[in-house]
Amino acid sequence: MRISTSGTRRWTLAAALCGVLITGCSSGGGDGGEAKPHAKPAAEPKPLAETALHPLLLTQADLGTGYVHLQEKPGGDKFDDVAVQGCPALEKLGQSGEEKMFAAKAETSFTYKRDATLGEELHSDRPSVLSGKLRQLFGAYTSCPTYTMTAGTTPIKVKVTKSATPDLGDEQFAYTSTMELPSGAQVLKTMAVRKGSVAVMLAGAPALVDRHMKTAVGKLPARG
Repeated sequence: MRISTSGTRRWTLAAALCGVLITGCSSGGGDGGEAKPHAKPAAEPKPLAETALHPLLLTQADLGTGYVHLQEKPGGDKFDDVAVQGCPALEKLGQSGEEKMFAAKAETSFTYKRDATLGEELHSDRPSVLSGKLRQLFGAYTSCPTYTMTAGTTPIKVKVTKSATPDLGDEQFAYTSTMELPSGAQVLKTMAVRKGSVAVMLAGAPALVDRHMKTAVGKLPARG
C-alpha cells in the first residue's frame, strides 16, 4: 500500500512506512490442498477488474468528519530506499515488487485530524489465490517479533505482534507494528479481511483500522 507522504512532519515517515508494512513485497502462489480423487473442483468466482474495485473504496462520506483524502501523485516513489534486515521471510518477499501480487488492485488513503493516517487497499483474485497469498504475506510479517527497517539511511527498529480480528468475511488477518522513529514510537495496525474474491486491507492508526473495517467490508459485493 502506498500512502502519500505529504503533510506534517509528525507522521510523514510513519505514513510512508505504513505502505511498506502491508503489500510492500510480493509472494508466490497460494497454499495447495490435497485433491479428492473423484471430486470435480467447483468453479471459483473470477476476479473483479480494477474499475469495479474503485467504487468499493472508502470515501470521506463513509468515514465522517475530520478525514482528508490524500491525492496520489503519478510517478511517485515506490519505496525503493526502504529495506528490511533481520527477518529472512520478509527479506525473501522483498526481492520482487508488489504490483502483480493479485489480479487487480485499487487504493486510497486519508489523514485524520492531521496527525493520523488510514490507508486502504482492495485486491481481487480467485478466492484460493487470495487466501493463499494473504496467509503467506501475513505469515511473513508475523514470523519475526523484531527486525530492522532502513528508510534511506535511517535504521528503524520494528516490533510486531499478532492482533485479534473481527468476525467478518471469510478470512481475517491482522498484526500491529511498533516502530521506533527519530520522533518517537509510532504504532500501526494492518488488517485484512477476505470476502469471496475480494480482500480489503486497512493500515494506519489502530483505532482507525478497528473503527472502519466493518464499513469497508460492508461495501464489498456479496460472495459469488
